[in-house]
Amino acid sequence: MNTVSKRRGTYLGIELNLISLLFSSISPVLNKFSLVSLNAVVGGVLTSTFAALFNLILIMVTYRKVAIVKDKMVLLLGITNTVGVLLQYIALSMLSPVTVTLIARIYLVYVFLLGGLFLKERIHGWDYVAIVICIAGSILVSSGRAQFDSALGILCAFIYPFMYAANNVIAKYLVHDDHPADVLFFNHLISALLLLSAGFFIPHTYSSVPLSGVAFNFGGAFFNGFLSLLLFYTSLKYITAGKANIVRALGPLVVIIYSYFFFPITINLQIIVGALLLITATAIVTIKQKDAI
Repeated sequence: MNTVSKRRGTYLGIELNLISLLFSSISPVLNKFSLVSLNAVVGGVLTSTFAALFNLILIMVTYRKVAIVKDKMVLLLGITNTVGVLLQYIALSMLSPVTVTLIARIYLVYVFLLGGLFLKERIHGWDYVAIVICIAGSILVSSGRAQFDSALGILCAFIYPFMYAANNVIAKYLVHDDHPADVLFFNHLISALLLLSAGFFIPHTYSSVPLSGVAFNFGGAFFNGFLSLLLFYTSLKYITAGKANIVRALGPLVVIIYSYFFFPITINLQIIVGALLLITATAIVTIKQKDAI
């Protein structure tokens, strides 16, 4: 691939990520509302099932058939997503969306470490700068609005980003040979089956499933589980998993903007400075992209 094509591919990957981010940041707010009436396991089952159905419809309309992902790593893809979804719902049931989003910024460190270990993605000088800036920006944007009042919720909020980081690194590996839509479909299908099975071993899991909670979950699954992840998986064909997730560090800012309409949030100098840092981190990745794949 020549330099011009590589640069265009990198810009396309960044653009897909930014659009993906706008959709994924709706999910914490919608899922928070859904958890008022749904437990974490049911929330996870519905999210994975709805997302799998959305993706199946896309595949059948576009390609007429589902291509089987034969690589055994697809099983690990589904398992990491299953654990990640479940722990994220538990964290959201105990903490505010902003708090969960803040803690989840450690995801960026996870994905760079896993990408370096398993995909041999190199971290360069400007990448380190972008990591530090985006973490600092996330802290500024979210501090003062975070609520650290549940030890279990905090633990889950630290572990679930690791699962998603592992999931995205595996996805990066799989989309090299398989279409992103097929990879995403099997990711959600395996997750839905595992979570559905787990629910039968947990008492009262399916005793009550209010329609209001299902409606919010449906929206979260469409925007994040389907639309956002499809764009994200597609972007992984053009840029490294690490760089893709620096761009997604704008997440706390977007979540706060969306949350502003439902929760009391004051926009102050701290948020503005944090937002500028997050934008700077994304700009570094966009401009200093000569080493992107």
